[in-house]
Amino acid sequence: MDLTVYRVPSWAAEPGLRHGFVGRNGGNSEGAYASLNVSFNVGDDPRAVKDNYCAMKGALGMAGTRMVTMRQRHGDTILDVAEPCKEAGEGDAMVTDAPGVFLGVLTADCVPIVCWARAADRKVAAVIHAGWRGTLAGVAMKTVRHIERRYGTAPRDLACALGPAIGLCCYEIGADVADPLVREWGERAEAALQSRDSGTYLDLRRLNAALLAAAGVPEEHIHLSGPCTACHPAEFFSHRREFRNGAGVTGRQAGFIGWSDTG
Repeated sequence: MDLTVYRVPSWAAEPGLRHGFVGRNGGNSEGAYASLNVSFNVGDDPRAVKDNYCAMKGALGMAGTRMVTMRQRHGDTILDVAEPCKEAGEGDAMVTDAPGVFLGVLTADCVPIVCWARAADRKVAAVIHAGWRGTLAGVAMKTVRHIERRYGTAPRDLACALGPAIGLCCYEIGADVADPLVREWGERAEAALQSRDSGTYLDLRRLNAALLAAAGVPEEHIHLSGPCTACHPAEFFSHRREFRNGAGVTGRQAGFIGWSDTG
């Protein structure tokens, strides 16, 4: 199976930790969803999506596991997941400390973030879906604080990776997006904006990385993994790219993380 997967190389040393950001290649979907679409909510044939999940997990060495997803709403709701299930509910972040539970975040330009921490008596994993609205709401910051409050894991012990997402090169925004971000996040938002060609462009990953750092995650624990989704049509789905091309219909790729039962 021709699977595109981006990982943080240094995380391979963590026994039992499995994570990755999977591209669009190697699946069974057709047309606008070709080929490894893993969302049941974008109009694709459900049978193809089910087959895609099975093929993806098999290629990742995770056959027989269940990847928990959520109904993403571009907000700041955080869900706690205690056991494997198909869907955890409506939210834009999930956290678990249960071994054998793998969390999945689905994107096509928004920033997929995966986080983990290992302590003597607890292993925590989390995923975050951060579009501009979720970023404005501070979903990444709030997830870090939620992990500290509920799971007793200090931000300094977290490691986070921000996966393939639309980049500064392609993400042109209007004042309706830029102004609220600057009002809310000040210099952090200004540093992620660039004016060129009579337009304003946003580095969504840079802003979310800055917010994770502001929440207490050490900068050396924050990694960027993979390229701009809009620039790489052969590797990734991109809603903005397809909308710009007049289609507006596309699939979703997955980021995932979790701890195996034996790790």
